Order: sequence, then structure tokens, then C-alpha cells
Amino acid sequence: MTTLMASESTVAPYRPVRFPERRPIVERRADGTLTLSSSSPPPDIAQNSFADFIPEWAERQGDSPAFRERDQNGAWRSISWRELWQQVQTVAAHLLEMGLGQQRPLVLLSGNSIEQAVVLLAAEYVGIPAAPVSPAYSTLSKSFARLKGVLELVPPAAVFVQDATQLERALTIAELATAPVIAVRNVQPAQHAWADLIAADLTPARVATVAAAHATIRKDHTARILFTSGSTGTPKGVPLSYGNFKAVAAYYADNLGWMRETQPVFLDWLPWHHGLGGVLNIGRSIQFGATHHIDDGRPLPGMIERTVRNLREVSPTVFTSVPSAWAVLAQELERDPVLARSLFADVQYFGYGGASLPTDVWHRIQRVAVDTIGQRIVFSTGLACTETSGMGTYCGWPSNDLGNIGGPVPGSEVKLVPLEGGDGRYEIRMRGANVFGGYIGNSTLTAAAFDDEGYFRLGDAVRLANPDDPAQGLLFAGRVVEDFKLMNGTWVRTGAVRLGLLDQCAPLISDAVICGHDHDYLAALAWPNVAACRRLAPELAELDAAALAGHPIVVAALCERLAAHLGGGASRTIERLMLMAEPPSIDANEIAEKGYVNQAVTRARRAHLIEQLYHSEPAAHIARAR
Repeated sequence: MTTLMASESTVAPYRPVRFPERRPIVERRADGTLTLSSSSPPPDIAQNSFADFIPEWAERQGDSPAFRERDQNGAWRSISWRELWQQVQTVAAHLLEMGLGQQRPLVLLSGNSIEQAVVLLAAEYVGIPAAPVSPAYSTLSKSFARLKGVLELVPPAAVFVQDATQLERALTIAELATAPVIAVRNVQPAQHAWADLIAADLTPARVATVAAAHATIRKDHTARILFTSGSTGTPKGVPLSYGNFKAVAAYYADNLGWMRETQPVFLDWLPWHHGLGGVLNIGRSIQFGATHHIDDGRPLPGMIERTVRNLREVSPTVFTSVPSAWAVLAQELERDPVLARSLFADVQYFGYGGASLPTDVWHRIQRVAVDTIGQRIVFSTGLACTETSGMGTYCGWPSNDLGNIGGPVPGSEVKLVPLEGGDGRYEIRMRGANVFGGYIGNSTLTAAAFDDEGYFRLGDAVRLANPDDPAQGLLFAGRVVEDFKLMNGTWVRTGAVRLGLLDQCAPLISDAVICGHDHDYLAALAWPNVAACRRLAPELAELDAAALAGHPIVVAALCERLAAHLGGGASRTIERLMLMAEPPSIDANEIAEKGYVNQAVTRARRAHLIEQLYHSEPAAHIARAR
């Protein structure tokens, strides 16, 4: 790894950002609870959802591309803003003619695509709830248990698929067997062909029908239904209303209004069945008339190369991804000056979400930025979830303090409830126009999700960056439900320990699961950073993850790193570590598609490995601090 100089990664100036400065209004209660709200109210905007912005951009910049994606030959294909508006109206008319409406939703089973963007926005424009579902539920699962759970909550009036052949098995289950299917490719008999939908005449009568449906939308109507599984793996239906969407759009108008000055450019892989990709990122592109490039890559071996290829050709205005992707990109940026010049050329700031960003990754990227453009780039993040429409707190100011999630944005209120342990941590809760009204078909879960003042319980912990000045932001302090106690009763703050371990073992591990419940000391299961481990010695250059995980050279390097951090206390020091070759499983709910590792589920699924970690005579492939 390249040696970092302080002058390069912590002293060079930041590229200026244009976020408005906000100071929170703070109320301190006698029981130690704090409430925070923005000192500025959200602006009053005319639009009720993101789809409302399309006609303006179709008029102002009709020939410029709205969405672009790679075709089967690797070339970029595009849809212009004028074509987007035409197709949104045409498809919306067809959906209405199929009988879809507020009580008859559309379910989408495929991943991000130009066609999916059109159908999502068409449904949104005329008041049809659209429910995008993880493609893994229909393609990777053998039993389709999660898909059936979703469809039980949201029986579809119609189904959209990109490729009917790819989803042939899923479409035969009883819950889908009678639903009309709209297919883009490999259309089967009796299915609605996408090509026919967009080729249909947009007659004055159909335009009037679309306009009439649009005019009947109320803020309490459901615009989108997203699904979150949490630690149980059972899908929870989260209906987001037009009022929720309007709140996010108003926040964007306040925070990102400068994007209207020139057409922004985005490249994004984050899936549209999650809040970050499917509400914030696609909504931002529509609101500000951007050119949105759909990234066909992922932060995974064999797929990150696609993201790198795309970033060599696309210079984004903002680039947002998950920490696991940033870790991989850091390595690519260090060895690819063409990629670095393209990524840093026009970017105003970087974003990350889904987990905390390791310090080592931040330093490496900043060093490349300084070498390339002479400036550092602000890494911005916040705290939110699907239930809060992806909106809550945000930190947009330059800071070397990773994990600062800022303060509440205009329209969002935050409540901080002290947690036991005396270490300055708070459980964070939120309320505001951006917060959903309750889970579909589960009143018990809904009641448990809100406190007696209507604040939504996120399940996350935070600290004040400066207890005397809440305006300096909140620091993410892990998931409350992931913390546990050692046998001596000491609390282990899993999030902080995980980040500390990633930093001390950097760059040899990519992620880790902290273990120690009902034990005297902490241990960890971790996944190797294959490329970094291979660089330890020439004889490792061709080895795969399985061979590297137990190789004596790798184990010895990890032992040195663990030993160097002894003495930090039982609740913070990792004494043993085992590398795992098997990646975290999406299907088993070990990892979300955004890259966040579910600690509790992974520990339960890999309990046999934890037994090996704590064996009285650990095997040679387990790294030990002493």
C-alpha cells in the first residue's frame, strides 16, 4: 500500500461544496433526551413527486439524454428527456387501461434499466403504487419464499419484467400465475410487449386520461412500495406516499438547488428497490434534469471492472456508493491515472451510505485526489432508512471526522434518547413529513416502530461530535441491536469495534463480523481483500480466496496487526481472527445489496466457525494477538 503523507491526505484544500449552512434548534430535556430540528423550514415547492419535474425538462432540454445504459454489445444507448416524457405518458395510459390504480399496484421483478425507469415514473405520474422487488428473490431463490412473502403483502394487478425467459420459473408461482405481465425481451404469448406499449399512439383522449389521473393524486396516496427485511429476513412492506416524496424533493430544492444551473451527470449502480438508489438517487436525477448513467457494475470481483470502465468514460457531478465499493475503487484509482482523472474532473463531492467508511480507504482516495487535481474531495453522508424515505440527517461540510452524519435536514426532526453504558451514546429517532405511516399488513410491527411522540425508531446509535455544540453534527455509533455484552457484563459497541478492526488490518480484510457474546474476549470472522493479500509475497500472487484465508504468510501478517493493538480493553480489542473464503450470502440475508453485513444473521449462520475461533487450542489458520 502507498505510504500516506499528512500534507497529501489531511492538509490539502477541499474542492468547495455549495451546501447551505444550517444550525439545529436544540431542546434538552430533564431526563437527558435531546431533540434537534433544522432552524430553516423546507421550501414550498409546487411539485408533488419527482415525476412532476419531467415535463419541464422535456421542454427545456428535450434532446439531451435523460438515461443511458450499456446495450448487449457494450455501447451506450440513451433516452432523451423528450422521449422520456412521451413514453411516460404512453405507458401511464396503458397501465390505466389495464385497470391499475391506487388499490391495484404494479410489481417490478427486474433490475435497473431504462425501461424500468420509464414504467416507475409512469406509475408515479398517474397515482399507481409501484413495488420494485429485489431481482434475487426471483432469480437466485429456489423456493421463492421471500418473493411469495412480498406478493402476499402486495398482490399485483400487473407485473413488469425485463426478460420473460430469465424469470420464467418465478412467473409460474401461484401468486403470479394470473397477473398480466409486461415484458421487454423474450415476450411470451399473452404477455404485453414493451415495444407495443411505447409504439402506441398518444392520442388526445389518452393524454386527457393521464392528466385526469394525475390531478386526482393526494399527498396521502401511495407512490412507491419498498421492502426491507432487517434481521429476520421476512419482507416488511414500506409504503411511501406522495407526501413523503414531496418532502424529499423540497429538501433537495434547498440542499442541491445549484444543480439546476447546469445539467448534472450521474453514474449509479445502487438498486431501485432500495431507498438510496430508488428514491434519492433516481429522484435527484429527475428533479435536476440530469443525465443518469445506469452502471452495470457492482463492487464485486468480476463486476467492479465494469464500473471502472464506465467511470473512465463518465465524469460524474456527484458519485455515491457503499463503503465496500469505495474500498475496491481506492485500489483501482491508485493504479489507473486515466480513471482518476475522469472521476475527479467534475465531481463536486462523494457520498457513501449503508455502513461507515474505513479511515484507510478515505486516506487512500484523498491522496489520489491530491495527486490528480491538487484538492481533496468532501465525502458526505447522513443517516436515514427506507422508512424515512432515505432522508433524515446529512453532513455536507468538509470534515476529516469520518462517520459524521451531520444534523437534521429541513423538514426532519431528530430525537436522541440516552443509552445505558455511560459512554455518551444515544438511540436516534426521527419524525417529519418524510417518515412513512406504517408497515403494510402489520399493525403490531407498526406500533412497535414508533414511540409515544410519533418518532420512528431507526435502531441506530449516535454520539454528539461535540457535546457542547450539536451543530458540529452527530457521529454514527453502530446499530443498537448489534451490541452485546461480554461475560463480565461489559458492553461491546460492535460498529466501532468493526471499524477499528478494518483500520488496523487494512488493507488485508474487506469486512468483518465481531464475535464475543457470552465469551471473555472479542474475536472476529473476516473476509480477505484478495488483491491486498496477494501482494504480501510473490508466492501468493495466483492464490484464490480459499487458499489465502489459511496461508501462513497471511495469518502471520494478521497476527502482527492484532498484536499491535493489544491493551485497548476487552470490549475493544480483537484477540483472534479467522478469514472466510465464502462471501456473505444475499439469499441468506447475511448482506444487503448495498453492501451492509448483517452481523447477527452472519454470526448465527456461521456459528460453527465461531466455535473454532473460541476453541481452547485454535487451529493454525486462526490469527491470534498473543
